[in-house]
Parts: sequence; C-alpha cells; structure tokens
Amino acid sequence: MKNSVRISTIAGTAAVITLALAPLAQANWSSSITGASVGFESRRWSDELYSQVQFTNCRTDGSKSTDVQMWNDISLQPDESYDNKTFTACFSGGTSNGEWTDLPSGMRNYYFKIMKIGGSTFGPQLSVSTVTVDTTKADG
Repeated sequence: MKNSVRISTIAGTAAVITLALAPLAQANWSSSITGASVGFESRRWSDELYSQVQFTNCRTDGSKSTDVQMWNDISLQPDESYDNKTFTACFSGGTSNGEWTDLPSGMRNYYFKIMKIGGSTFGPQLSVSTVTVDTTKADG
C-alpha cells in the first residue's frame, strides 16, 4: 500500500512539473509558407490590443497580391474576424506589413487566414520566404 501511495505522489508531482514547464502559445514568431491556398490558417498565438503580420518575399503563379485577415480563435463558437489587409510589397522583393490595433483587451488566441491570392478565392498558391508575427508594439 505504501508503495502505491509513493508512486502516485511521484507521478502527480511529475505531472505538475511537466504542466508548469509546458510552453504557452508563442507571442512573437517567424516561419515561412510553402504552396498555401486560399483558406490557409497560420498557427495560433496569444495577444491583446495589437498584432503585426509581415510577409517578406512572396511568390505565386503570376499574381501580385494576397489578402490577409486576422481572426480571434474562439473555442466552441464561430471565430471573430478583424480587418482584411492586402499585401503587395512582398511580391517585388520587399516586406508587406499588416497591423491590427483594434484588438480587444485581455489575452486571446489569434491567427491569420489567407482570404484571396491575386484577387481570387481559388486557384493560385502562395509561398512566403519569411512570415513574422510581432505582438509587442502597443501592448500594455
């Protein structure tokens, strides 16, 4: 009986330590996109008040724009959308920048979604060399 109590205590302690060390949703991150279609959703991050999404070096089959929209990921309910931004500078070697400054207070999970590529809701695919999400400008 004493051994089973000891094993339970050790297992319970290990679970608490593991949970305490588990990573939270990253606020700032960089990645890339390869061959995304309209409807592509980014990974989630936690933020409040402000988020910035940047695309550097975008490529498609001839089109020179992509529409990016910010979404609030709400469990067991429809997600809430925010402004749509049209990115064009990234197609000529620059960086396209979208800032969402009207996000509600209180930490929430967000993601962006590709809404159009080259003005179309179907067809072309998008690749982006560097995608950066920055949440630090206006928080606090």
